[in-house]
Amino acid sequence: MKDQKKKDLILEYIKNNYDNKTPIFVNDIYKAFPQISEGTIRSIFKRFSEAGVLEKVNNGVYALPNKESILGKTTVYISDVIQNKYILNEKGERIGYISGINFSNQIGLTSQTASVNTIYSNNVSNRKRMTTLKNNRLIVNAPRVEVTDDNYKLLQVLDLLNEFEKLSEYDLKKASKKIFEYLGVIRLKGEEVESIVSKYPLEAQVKFYKIGGANVITSK
Repeated sequence: MKDQKKKDLILEYIKNNYDNKTPIFVNDIYKAFPQISEGTIRSIFKRFSEAGVLEKVNNGVYALPNKESILGKTTVYISDVIQNKYILNEKGERIGYISGINFSNQIGLTSQTASVNTIYSNNVSNRKRMTTLKNNRLIVNAPRVEVTDDNYKLLQVLDLLNEFEKLSEYDLKKASKKIFEYLGVIRLKGEEVESIVSKYPLEAQVKFYKIGGANVITSK
């Protein structure tokens, strides 16, 4: 297959499957065109970027430019990139979650926020590291338990309890009400809850059982 035909095929695929608000991950293009080498695809994306056909958002992440904008800039936000890269897979299934101070703020346990998001995702290696997406810093790490649609809220809460004094402006008793409101309906059996909790440090386990977390989940 000639290079021009490869370029045309990939560009047509992008225009049919993406808009200027959806990040384009080169890894996804690899999967869509297994007959084209990864090196060739990277080279094609580089040429697209140089020609202004696509805008490079970050390494391995591109977007269609916004034709309605005078400057032709993409309207893809970093939150979209994070969502598509670390939080949900291509099927819309949960693979990750936000943790740390920003999660605590989300459920109303602190007024503080952090400029650096902490993310746990199935889509990262086992090593905790700092990464940057277009000048936005992230701390990314592998979860203690594989993240699913059913368990991610429990994992967020256990992370919170593991560093509770640092992340919450409320004592444990007052915080428990907000925690239970957030947990809502979790479709996990008692043995599944116990298995997940056992993967966390003793401090988090003690706090979880002290507030009656297992009873709240398994009684629903």
